[in-house]
Amino acid sequence: MALGPRIRQARYLRGFNQRELAEEIGVSKTTVSNYEQENSLPDSAKLMEIAEALDIDLSYFLRSPRVGDIEPAYRKFSSMLVKEENAIVERIRDWLERYLEVESILEIDALDFEWPDGVPYEVETMEDVEQAALRLRDVWEIGRDPIENLTERLKDKALRVGCIKAPEDFDACAFEAQVSGEIPVIVYNEKYPGDRQRFSIAHELGHLVLDVEGELKEEKVCDRFSGAFLVPCDVFINDVGERRRNVAQRELELLKQKYGVSMQVLAYRMKDLGIITQSHFRRFFQWFNAAGHKEKEPGEAVSREQPRRFERMVQHARAEELITDRRAAELLDRNTEHLPEPVLA
Repeated sequence: MALGPRIRQARYLRGFNQRELAEEIGVSKTTVSNYEQENSLPDSAKLMEIAEALDIDLSYFLRSPRVGDIEPAYRKFSSMLVKEENAIVERIRDWLERYLEVESILEIDALDFEWPDGVPYEVETMEDVEQAALRLRDVWEIGRDPIENLTERLKDKALRVGCIKAPEDFDACAFEAQVSGEIPVIVYNEKYPGDRQRFSIAHELGHLVLDVEGELKEEKVCDRFSGAFLVPCDVFINDVGERRRNVAQRELELLKQKYGVSMQVLAYRMKDLGIITQSHFRRFFQWFNAAGHKEKEPGEAVSREQPRRFERMVQHARAEELITDRRAAELLDRNTEHLPEPVLA
């Protein structure tokens, strides 16, 4: 990628407009615009000023481009300012470029991915959605047990999954990255509790693997897919029974820990599978809201998802002396003093 577009991406990444960057580096807004359009280019000293103003390593401007356009599978940024949306897209690009770079260093083929036969699954009813979730579990040989670490399981299947710092309006997004072909990517917000992260990740997986037909609403379909993928109907019914008149709070707290989803998702699963009636479902949420549990549920919190593959790859390359400590820190977006000591053989 030429330098001009890279400067624009860095500006988006830090949430600056052209005037704000111009003021930081002592030039006019027109000059910044010319830099980005490559009508003129900054000299090395000015480029260092730009890097300092944007609090970004100079290597960012020299990194080989690997990712083309990023278009989420389903737009969910409607409540955000364009400035905030641009920042999220560039944070995703920055993370993915670093991820793909270390794969290249380790000679891992970024395109070593194939969806199972039948994907995308055509769905016309919610029962089709339930079956699609079970079918994907089966072809991926996940079985029916609760998924302890969802990000690791998806990475085992060669999906790229990562987390970024983002505003509260952003939960997650999925897209097919343009990298000499297409690879599926899911990115989620690092700040949310584990149960919300897991539901959002599985929801975005739904956008990638489902072809929604008929009058179904895609967001509702992906919510149903997320619940069905994380809480398989047959195992869940075996846990709670086919019909229930009442459900204890402590029971829901324990089920939350088993499946790694919120009590609210469990209530939806019970309603969707006919385990509780619609009126029971409404009473549950009346109690839930009145007790103040909507924002913070009772019981032990579900641990946040930890995408460790990227750091493992960087530490692998560092241990084999394929990269320096400084390069490892740049890839991990941290200072060298925060790197652990290497283990020597």
